[in-house]
Amino acid sequence: MPIKREPGGSCGWGYLGLEYKGSVVYCFLFLCTLLIMWNKISVVVVAILISFLLPLILLLNQLRRVWDSIDLGSKSKPENRASQHETAPTEIIVKLVIDKKRNQVLFVECDNEFVDVLLSFLTLPMGTIIRIGDNNKKSGIGCMDELYKSVEAMNPKCFWTKACKNMLLEPRSAYGLELSNLAVKINDGIDYAKFYTCSKTPCLNYESLGFNSVCACGKTMDNKLRMRYGNGGSKCNNGYWSFISSRKRFIVSDDLRVLPASISNALLLTQGLVDNSSVEHRNIHVGLQEILQLLHHSLLSKTPLTDAFIPKLADQNMDIILLPKEYYSSLHSPWQPYQYSSSHHQGMMMNVKLWFSKSTKRVICIEAEEDFVDFLFSFLTIPLGSVLKLLKEKNSLLGSIDNLYKSVQESSDISPKCKEMLLSPKVERMFGCESLLLLEVNEEVTQTEFAYNKCYACCLQNKTTCCCCHIQYQRLKLMNPKCPGMTEKGGGFVRSQGCFLITDNLVVELLSPASGLGRLEIPFTDLEEMPIAVGKAEALAIFKAAMTTRNVLSQVFSSMVMNKNKLNNLATIFLIPYKVTNLRSEQSINIIIQPNSVVVA
Repeated sequence: MPIKREPGGSCGWGYLGLEYKGSVVYCFLFLCTLLIMWNKISVVVVAILISFLLPLILLLNQLRRVWDSIDLGSKSKPENRASQHETAPTEIIVKLVIDKKRNQVLFVECDNEFVDVLLSFLTLPMGTIIRIGDNNKKSGIGCMDELYKSVEAMNPKCFWTKACKNMLLEPRSAYGLELSNLAVKINDGIDYAKFYTCSKTPCLNYESLGFNSVCACGKTMDNKLRMRYGNGGSKCNNGYWSFISSRKRFIVSDDLRVLPASISNALLLTQGLVDNSSVEHRNIHVGLQEILQLLHHSLLSKTPLTDAFIPKLADQNMDIILLPKEYYSSLHSPWQPYQYSSSHHQGMMMNVKLWFSKSTKRVICIEAEEDFVDFLFSFLTIPLGSVLKLLKEKNSLLGSIDNLYKSVQESSDISPKCKEMLLSPKVERMFGCESLLLLEVNEEVTQTEFAYNKCYACCLQNKTTCCCCHIQYQRLKLMNPKCPGMTEKGGGFVRSQGCFLITDNLVVELLSPASGLGRLEIPFTDLEEMPIAVGKAEALAIFKAAMTTRNVLSQVFSSMVMNKNKLNNLATIFLIPYKVTNLRSEQSINIIIQPNSVVVA
């Protein structure tokens, strides 16, 4: 992985190549010899002039090379030039096939470039989709907007480091460097070629992907470096990066099914049409704005191409997805006796306190500690492809994105390595937390060996060999932005600050008794608490509900509340022994039910 230093440093004597240093020294010695041999005033004057002119000419020549390599004529700042080059506006030409009677897109005929941009949706973290999808952070995906805004509103002191909050609001894609070479790059505002090191010499083998990370020595890592390395995709004839192994033509249906371009597939997508009299062909230019519109509609609509490319009908065609009762029932977690986490399950169980209304049996809120909040916030770092994998439903109810996911599964034009990247994309290195183990979402493996140039001028000119030294390899340790001085993955985002309040629609805030009571909006005498252990099954149910519903806690925990009240009603007069099945261990246990109390094994 070649690394070059970020432009912006001084270009002094130490950065000049050996040929320039040697030339200057040679001229100086030659002029000194002339002064010794001829003691004439004219020779002395000429020698002095030459001694100043030659180094000046050499220095100007060097500055001209630096000017040409980094384009100093641009008005932009040096540190932004590389990213501006990568995100230069590019457009793709596609052919729309439109049914004029219904004013609906039947399918799009396109090359690899457009399909690659569509497939890149699956690698984007949820936090990025929310941030770039709408200026008001309104993605419409379950309760994810409220979760994102909770991170924005939370006091920075609630996080372990300054980098933690930024990691959640601007999560990096684990494949951002490769995808920056797509024909139309989704501009998420992150320069994936940049990372940060400590400025102290003994710490040069430490790097961080997050700005304002803390080095092992305690100093802020703000020294910018840039990197380039290979990827697992392929290059098309036009030089763009591609998931697809060879250049082909495709057709994409209105609900995002990707099929090879053929007459049979075209007829399949035009069923119901008698002839071509109502069919219109239209070539359009697809740029970044159209891609962002398509991303937004693909998660909410069953006709995203029509909504994105025929915007006047977007509001009419936007589907209001009604979830079937069977889906709601699948989210319900079975009721079971509350158990504190044992040492065997330490880190794999989260203890929370559920508050509900005794009269309506409605879940009001949850009182939880930082481990549960870390779990919720980590939803923002999970890529969309892994979200669809976790939902594991025939229809995830996230617009038409399921069809895109299934197209990858069925495609023979995508290499196994790229399929893994799309079907189960990993969280960026160091951006996960321990609570994600409950969802079995993994982090990307870190590459630790890098090549770097010591010569500043050669770095700027992208030379493969240095004029004053050979390419050297250095093992760099990736620092964990969440934990100062730590190189191992893990750790959480949120600092222990007491308890947090989580509402039914996943608004998270630091618990304040005064504001917390005001949020309940029901008589205090109608409140009842219920301790719950959140394990793997409950964690997955919460994740599914967060992506698809607006009342997460009620959908997941209402059955627990109902079952608890049924058992309490049986024991309102006297104590009775009761046999209940422990659903986690599938073993029957005898318990004693006491009136108006939590069942204790």
